[in-house]
Amino acid sequence: MPDILVTNYGADSVGIFFGYGDGSFTSQMIFPTGIGSKPIAAAIWDFNSDNRSDIVVVNYNSDNVILLLRDSSQPFLTMTTFLTGKNSNLQYMAIADVNKDNFLDIIVANNGNDNIGILLGYGNGSLMKQITYATGNGSSPSSVAVGDFNNDSLADIAVANTGANNVGILLGYGNGTFSAITSYSTGNVSNPYSVSVADFNNDKCLDMAVSNLGSKSVQVLYGYCNGTFGDSKSYSLGYTSISYSVTVGDFNRDTWLDIAAANYGTDSVEIFLQACNTKL
Repeated sequence: MPDILVTNYGADSVGIFFGYGDGSFTSQMIFPTGIGSKPIAAAIWDFNSDNRSDIVVVNYNSDNVILLLRDSSQPFLTMTTFLTGKNSNLQYMAIADVNKDNFLDIIVANNGNDNIGILLGYGNGSLMKQITYATGNGSSPSSVAVGDFNNDSLADIAVANTGANNVGILLGYGNGTFSAITSYSTGNVSNPYSVSVADFNNDKCLDMAVSNLGSKSVQVLYGYCNGTFGDSKSYSLGYTSISYSVTVGDFNRDTWLDIAAANYGTDSVEIFLQACNTKL
């Protein structure tokens, strides 16, 4: 039965609402993430290959990633901490197997240090020391996503660089290492914050959807299947919108992918429905 995982940024904890299967949930079960940690993102995966769901949390203020491993008798008793560098000020993360060893790895955006970090998983609940890739001076990366942008069946990384007004692509070599970043402008003072990847125009090439804080828009950058991107199209969110998150799904069941943007400034969610045979 589906449960809900939340980050309690102000309370330095994550919380789980366990589902009953009828649309109702238990009261919140709270797991501390450390005094002053300021957890900003969390996800549920199996990191120690025991077929039980564990929790990974990225902490903005304590500059670390923590794993809460589920125990057979009681949930999430073991907490392990992995450092990401002083003043890294973690933002969002992505989870994928980037070195083809069938174990999950973690990719983080180190907003304060102008780089992204790769923490390779061993499949036993531990992670390798972070490997970093520069995103450019003053880039302030905020969001990462994983996809295969050049159709070589290897995981690549997209990163939204809020301070540099661009999104960057790092092509993967299949062994946990990546190319230097190639950047694509999102416009002057656009301040891209969140990035998601999907094939919006059904050409079997992955595209990117980006929420731009500065230009108050959602922007789609179309991929060429070779790791490069060309045309882009922007959609206004409104003058008072501040969109910190963008996601993708087929919200009207027409088999065409749509975009949802969460707007902090207007306390709303905006949906962009794709018309058949028309580019978003």
